[in-house]
Amino acid sequence: MKYHIVLSVLIVIALAIIIGSGFDTRGDVTLGAFRESESGEAVTVKVGVLSSMGSVRAAQETQDGERLYVRFYSAFGGYNGTLGAQDSFELTTPDECREIWFFRDGEEGASYDLVLRREDAGTAWERVD
Repeated sequence: MKYHIVLSVLIVIALAIIIGSGFDTRGDVTLGAFRESESGEAVTVKVGVLSSMGSVRAAQETQDGERLYVRFYSAFGGYNGTLGAQDSFELTTPDECREIWFFRDGEEGASYDLVLRREDAGTAWERVD
């Protein structure tokens, strides 16, 4: 009887770690390649992570005027999980959008860093270093 209880508790803990990790925010995502759609209403970004562990699963966009803020989330499967992992995301960029910012969680605290910029809707996106 005790064996079943212990086994059940261990399974619940393992599932919590595997599923729960997919809701963690990734603060170490870097911009790789990027490509603007022909219509100019979207930018496809290829991203990577600075950490040696983990992958990106999803991106959440929040637009505030001319700025588009992007927050990325870890893949499911624990600390080094790859369930649902992807490295390419299409970000919606309406005409009024001029800047794309990625969420960062560094030594100085959490903030957003500017990664892409354009002058107006008719100009190309440029990487900000």
